[in-house]
Amino acid sequence: MGLPNAGKSTLLNALCGTRLSIVSPKPQTTRNNVIGILNEQDCQAVFMDTPGFLKPRNLFEKSMAGSIRKAALEDSDLAVLIIEPNLPPPDKLPFFDQLKNLRVPLYLVINKIDLYPGPAPAAATGDFFRKLLQVTEVFTVSALNLTGIKTLRKAITSALPESPPYYPTDQLSDRLERFFAAEIIRENIFKLYQDEIPYACAVEIEFFRETPGLPDHIYAIVHAERASQKPILIGQGGRSIRRLREDSQKAIEKFLGRPARLELIIKVTRDWQNSVNFLKKTGFYE
Repeated sequence: MGLPNAGKSTLLNALCGTRLSIVSPKPQTTRNNVIGILNEQDCQAVFMDTPGFLKPRNLFEKSMAGSIRKAALEDSDLAVLIIEPNLPPPDKLPFFDQLKNLRVPLYLVINKIDLYPGPAPAAATGDFFRKLLQVTEVFTVSALNLTGIKTLRKAITSALPESPPYYPTDQLSDRLERFFAAEIIRENIFKLYQDEIPYACAVEIEFFRETPGLPDHIYAIVHAERASQKPILIGQGGRSIRRLREDSQKAIEKFLGRPARLELIIKVTRDWQNSVNFLKKTGFYE
């Protein structure tokens, strides 16, 4: 858990040793709780990447905030709070109140130490959060460069309770391939478009068809909130959506390890962030 852009998804990918959560320099990229499964010779650890702490403005964001609370307070054996090596702004401090009643150990992970040289910033941040919360352990890492990841992974797996595996030992996530296809498309929307466009879009996989001897056929809909956003997504002469399709198809093929054929359309779905039916259909609301 942590504030937007603290590096939660990068940390999940580093801990699991594979790329499961999409990443972007833009805040609030993660929308769902994404489970990553680490299988080692003597253990299985199930990590849950949550959206960044936020103040909900609509039904969609209320669902995101609820998923954070559920992961922290109900579903975990260990909580990991990831922060940058500086003190949070005063207006962000109320977000950490939900961690004051944890029933599980809390590990504080100070990320991005490669961007803040010297021990002083991390030490000051660690002291601040030890006073604010019941912190069990403090770790310093660079999730991007994998600095400190082995030490953190060992500490986490050693602290977990003994149990039979929750999942088959060759499984990397609880999500289906169609979920990751949608996330890869959304990641490329964050890369290719600016301003409000990535936040106003949702990706729905209409169908994902596997046929022996042929590329997987994936038909995806990019939902925009307003009609004015559709021509921006398409671009002059269709150049923008063509690049989105090509970049996304290459990334999907790399993730799947096999050929795929991606089709994309843009659809205006007004105020989808407040539509219960739409959010349920696309897996954002229970």
